Amino acid sequence: MAEAIHPRPNVTTEVRTTRGEGEERIVDILVCPESLRDQQQDYVGTEESSKSLGTGRSHAVSPPWCPTRAVVVLLGLLSVILLARLLGLAVQHKNDMAQVLLTLKNLTEQRDALLCQEDCPNAWDKFRCKCYRISTEWLSWNESREFCVSQGADLLVVDNKEEMDFISKATSYHDFWLGATDEAREGMWRWVDGTVLSLDNPSWSRGGPVGGEDQNCLVRVSDPNQLKWADASCKEQSRGVCEQNVLK
Repeated sequence: MAEAIHPRPNVTTEVRTTRGEGEERIVDILVCPESLRDQQQDYVGTEESSKSLGTGRSHAVSPPWCPTRAVVVLLGLLSVILLARLLGLAVQHKNDMAQVLLTLKNLTEQRDALLCQEDCPNAWDKFRCKCYRISTEWLSWNESREFCVSQGADLLVVDNKEEMDFISKATSYHDFWLGATDEAREGMWRWVDGTVLSLDNPSWSRGGPVGGEDQNCLVRVSDPNQLKWADASCKEQSRGVCEQNVLK
């Protein structure tokens, strides 16, 4: 039986026609190196297979999406947005806290003003919620403190500049004892209420205490420009300033 004869395709013509059909694609997406390598291997395999078949046809293959990198980029953008939001909240919180502290301070001052209606005893001067008395006798630091304690008070602890200005205006005496000493430990100055007196306080007359172990008590002295503090011998004779808190 005679076999059916089919005409052979014109390979030369097909190859020529195929080679003229070039297609170029520009990929504008994230590409996984591993997937691209696999794709390149597939491309090479396809080309080799085509050559073995005598066709030489090749097909441009678009690289695939890389979902892992896309997720990383997305998470990075979300992190930036979240950080900006947190910074905004921090600034807002700081402003809110400043406003709260200011309101609390005003309320505290108003409360103290209402509670400070009590008058000071005779011979005492009142400033805010405290009463002050300057002794008329010249005594040592320890004797001055004993006098203040006998009056239900103690030597003056300076809390702020306004208080010091008030005391300075209330007396014509340039020198008087204040309630601070470093007798317990040389160089460690403390007020009589236990709080620390900083050596960097700008009220020091010469930038800080300059005396040795024999000058352990705080005195207000006359500075060429203003009244400031200095360390002096506790045995010296001076007037003392007593302080009594109206708020019990």
